[in-house]
Amino acid sequence: MASSRTETGITWSSAASVTLSSATAVASDALSFNIEDWECDLAVHVDNAGTPASGDVVNVRVAYSVGNIDGSAGDDYATTEHAEYVGRLDTYATNTPGEDPAMLVVPLRTAAKAFKLVVDAPQAASRNIVVRAGVITHRPQ
Repeated sequence: MASSRTETGITWSSAASVTLSSATAVASDALSFNIEDWECDLAVHVDNAGTPASGDVVNVRVAYSVGNIDGSAGDDYATTEHAEYVGRLDTYATNTPGEDPAMLVVPLRTAAKAFKLVVDAPQAASRNIVVRAGVITHRPQ
C-alpha cells in the first residue's frame, strides 16, 4: 500500500510561533488527526531570545482529546496540569543536555481525535523563549 507523509505546523492563535514571556503555560490551537493517520512525530524547537542562563527550560506537554466527554458542546482536552508530559528542552549550553536553539522529536499517539501542545518556561519572565512546533504523520494515499 502506498503512503504519504503530511507535515503540519502547530499554531498559537494562528501564529507560527509563541514567545513565552511568563511562567504561565500556553496551549496551542487544536490540531486534529486525520482518521487514516497511523503514525505521528512531534518536533518542538525552542530559541532563547537572549543569552541563556541556568534554568532556561521549556516543558512540553500534549493535551489529547478523544471527543466530547462531558456532554457540553465541543471536544474536551486534558487539562494543562494533566496533559501528557513529553519532555523538557534546556537552552543553557553548559547543562547536559543543553543547547540554544534546541529541538526535541517525540512520537504521538494517533488514536486520539486531536491534541493541543502545552508549553511553559518557568524563568521566561526574565528571558523570553520562542517556541515553534510541527508534526509529520503517515497515512495511506
